[in-house]
Amino acid sequence: MDAKNWDLELAAKAIKPNTVFTKSKHWVFAFESYVFQLMFNGFNHFNFFLPEEEPTKQPSKHRCFANFMRLQTMTTTQVYSENPGCPFAKFCKTKYLKVVHPKMECSLFGNLDQRKAISSGAFPRTEFFSLFAEMARRVWLLHCLAFSFDPPAVAFQVRKGCRFSEVYMESVAAGEDDAVTGDFTAAFTVVPGFKIGKTVVQSQVYLSPPVVQRSC
Repeated sequence: MDAKNWDLELAAKAIKPNTVFTKSKHWVFAFESYVFQLMFNGFNHFNFFLPEEEPTKQPSKHRCFANFMRLQTMTTTQVYSENPGCPFAKFCKTKYLKVVHPKMECSLFGNLDQRKAISSGAFPRTEFFSLFAEMARRVWLLHCLAFSFDPPAVAFQVRKGCRFSEVYMESVAAGEDDAVTGDFTAAFTVVPGFKIGKTVVQSQVYLSPPVVQRSC
């Protein structure tokens, strides 16, 4: 994006309006949040609400774990080659078409060839799509693992404006924030957190510093 002379500050503020970024290098968190939000949308439903998947009974935790173990040893290319119409392939296709906007793809590559290929069910042999598909495979694996628990693990996001809590949140700028306390609030969620029974995996959030009250 930087190489294509995108205005990264403008793009970041369009994704996360009314957010004060304390450093220019923090703009990347807006883009990461955008990707993670779309990739994990539907995570808590057993079929990810895939539009092409017929609603069926939730699979058993044993089947979910078996799928996790099987897919863990396979590459995305192998999965596509074995069954181009499998749920993971549909997931990867659906998420790509949502995450990568046509204007973005055209700006990055000068055409929409990848989009057309993916829409037809093909697996483009490009570095960009291979990296995207690998990201999708890891999210899908996490989803399979989540539904291996009884009850299933659930993903959660922190609402904007929530006061910082070490129980549920971790700052993505950890080490840069000065004495993060409950006075800080969440500007937006970057990476969702997870609840596995009574265990909490913290959500990674971008924090807004406390408002300093000026005396007259």
